[in-house]
Amino acid sequence: MPTDDFLLGLRAEGDTAAGRDLHEAVGGSQKTLAEVLANLRKPAADQPSWLRELLDEWVKQGPDLPQWADLDRIAAGQQFFNNWDLEICTALFTASLPSAYAGRRGVVVLARVSQLAQPGTVGRRISETGQMLLDITEPGALEPRKGVGYKRIVEVRLLHASVREALRGKDLPGGSWDAANGIPVNQEDLLATLMTFTVVVLRALKRMGIDVTQEDQEAYLHLWAVVGDMLGIREAKLLLRGPQYADDLATKLQESLQAPGADGRFLMSILLYEMELAMPLGWLKAPRTVVRFLIGDRVADMVGVPGAAWWSPVLPLVADLNRVLHRYPLTRPIGALPSRMIGRRIIQLWIDQHQRGERHPFPVGDERTRRWHLAHDGGGVTALRGRLRGRRQRLRRRDLRIPHHANPAKGSTAP
Repeated sequence: MPTDDFLLGLRAEGDTAAGRDLHEAVGGSQKTLAEVLANLRKPAADQPSWLRELLDEWVKQGPDLPQWADLDRIAAGQQFFNNWDLEICTALFTASLPSAYAGRRGVVVLARVSQLAQPGTVGRRISETGQMLLDITEPGALEPRKGVGYKRIVEVRLLHASVREALRGKDLPGGSWDAANGIPVNQEDLLATLMTFTVVVLRALKRMGIDVTQEDQEAYLHLWAVVGDMLGIREAKLLLRGPQYADDLATKLQESLQAPGADGRFLMSILLYEMELAMPLGWLKAPRTVVRFLIGDRVADMVGVPGAAWWSPVLPLVADLNRVLHRYPLTRPIGALPSRMIGRRIIQLWIDQHQRGERHPFPVGDERTRRWHLAHDGGGVTALRGRLRGRRQRLRRRDLRIPHHANPAKGSTAP
């Protein structure tokens, strides 16, 4: 297990290779770093042609898979995701992101430049995270310079490098970067974030009543170790030491990094807005209740999650029943319903909002869309769902003090 001093040293390390390549790319494009960063944060459809050319060249020169990468285990990790896709999406929204927001020093980066702290763009940023998860788990997604997941990873690494360099500049909105937080997007925070997409997900599945085999855990960790290495996370290979080691390391990082903070609370309030807006009538408090169930009251309190619904004591019983139902093929779909609900509903929300012209596309493969029973009707049903969300939207506006004229789904920015 890494020592405290070793982990603390990771806070002083960024991604030297990506930073060097970034400056070379920016110089060759005759653009400033500010221009690159500003356009990287736009949806792909709105990015200028010079940036797309820069990204295409960046992908062409991207890294190969690490030498220790096992293609069979990568495929097995992708298959594990596709076996439990909506459950893992639910875990992403209700466990992974809330846990990440509790990392008080690392979350400062999100509040400063990523736009995650703006109500008007939070939905797009969250959906981009979900889209990356879908991209890397497609069969063949990590094929160097060709796979959709590979391209996404390389572009995210460029974004990280741009954010890191921009935050270390002198002319920042809100003042200069506080060196006490370490290098922006540093190696410790990157490693901790990697844990939220792996260990926290596996913990959440267990809490939902889904027993994951040792083999599946190892395959999923291997997939993310490869992804992490390609993202420039130097210690991503630690995941290869096994599920128990990864769990212990995640606990160590959480104990060191998680603490209450205003940035984390605000980000969590926006995430809850997005999730609660997607819920059916009568289930407004389902997301906050599931968050508290999956990550525990201590961390939930750090990020200001409101109190659970009155029916929260039944969740452990539902998980126990789910564990039994998942053992048998005929009853597995019944047991899957509760743990898949939030993931499915929030993706349906994004699709509906795109159909109404309120957000940029959230690409979902046709096969996955059919398997998840997601509607692309573009007519009355979508409109009806939109009207039914009106009351929940008004409630969340009031809670977040968002002016009535500012629609977070449309990209407006609240003061």
